[in-house]
Amino acid sequence: MKVIKSRHITLTNENAKICVPITGKNRQEIFAQAQAAARMKPDLIEWRADYFDGVSEEKESGAFMRRAEPVLEGLKKILPSVPMIFTLRTKEEGGTVSLPDEAYREICIAAARAAREYPIDFIDVEAMRTENAQELIGEIHDAGCLVIGSNHHFQRTPETSEMVEILKAIEKTGADIAKLAVMPLEKEDVTALMEASASADECLNIPLITMSMSELGAITRVCTKRTGSVITFAAGVDASAPGQESVEIVRRALAYHMNCRLHGNIALIGFMGTGKTTVSKALSRITGFREVDVDQSIVTSEGMSINDIFDRKGEQGFRDIETEMLRTLAQEQGQIISCGGGAVLRDENVKILRETGTIVLLTATPETIFERVRDHTHRPILNQDMSLSHVKKLLEDRQPRYQEVADFKVSVDSNDRVQTCVEILKNLQEQGKITLLS
Repeated sequence: MKVIKSRHITLTNENAKICVPITGKNRQEIFAQAQAAARMKPDLIEWRADYFDGVSEEKESGAFMRRAEPVLEGLKKILPSVPMIFTLRTKEEGGTVSLPDEAYREICIAAARAAREYPIDFIDVEAMRTENAQELIGEIHDAGCLVIGSNHHFQRTPETSEMVEILKAIEKTGADIAKLAVMPLEKEDVTALMEASASADECLNIPLITMSMSELGAITRVCTKRTGSVITFAAGVDASAPGQESVEIVRRALAYHMNCRLHGNIALIGFMGTGKTTVSKALSRITGFREVDVDQSIVTSEGMSINDIFDRKGEQGFRDIETEMLRTLAQEQGQIISCGGGAVLRDENVKILRETGTIVLLTATPETIFERVRDHTHRPILNQDMSLSHVKKLLEDRQPRYQEVADFKVSVDSNDRVQTCVEILKNLQEQGKITLLS
């Protein structure tokens, strides 16, 4: 376990702390956000000073600090026991200001010196952008603050090996924590970030903060034991980066993360396009429970696609194979089973799922479903009529059956997989189907 202690907080990669950003443009907005944050009870706050009016016009640290000190004094009164990260994010790394290196350096050092009077524990330094980062970090250390060495990629996710090297390079600058944020363009990018984080956590001597941004990467913000992150960022009044969840959702997800026992299985059912595979993978990442996709298991077992099985054996033949696969999978416990859209149309399949676990129905409007599946070519029952009216008709036919067999249902219209997972886990806990280990 990696541990780092500042003046006001101890961070470990076994128990990530929640940080809320303050992004107001003036004192009134900043204090209003701080008051809202106080009600959320975060572990830390991050003052994003780059949002502060006039900072881009400041040419030296003295002018900035004359404007900043009343803000710091107000934050200290509103959040007296909450440690702070001071961040001056530049446009080069997704922030709002462009500053010469010297002005950036002076403001960071001035903020570190102000920590003698205000609860500033960490200064965020853009370690890969700033020239002489090692020298700057040394001066911040001399002023008594710790440093989060950060690097942000808002347009892409680097290769796994490149991300590991970036984190290693940040460590070499003398930073106390290495932070990396990337933008995923596809689901494989999220996996790459998590793999890079796990690898770096093993080989670095300092703690990490890593995240994949946007809704696609939001799952990385609550899987901190997998990434090794000691801090995760949650939205306050406003989010400071794409994909930040609310404090409440993050806190609940962290409570479940790698910390619960499943009694039986979880069977996810619902119409095509409701995200059963997506949600099952996210649930698996949060909980550590094994995730099984029934259709993919059939494809692997039969050595052909679902479309080919329908063509060669007909729907009846496919349903027979599906039943046998469910019977095989149900022999094990502690799994998240993602079922095909028609799996529960057979009483035999429902009996198998009910005897071995909890059936969770994912629901969505016809419009949501159509938007998600309209470009798909692997849906046999839609291949001849890919239209909203056809989706509505099929959904109307199946919805009563879905409602009848489900133990409970969760809407996925928001397309927020973390929120969906938390709602599922909360319901399971209330029903005694999962137990928190601590």
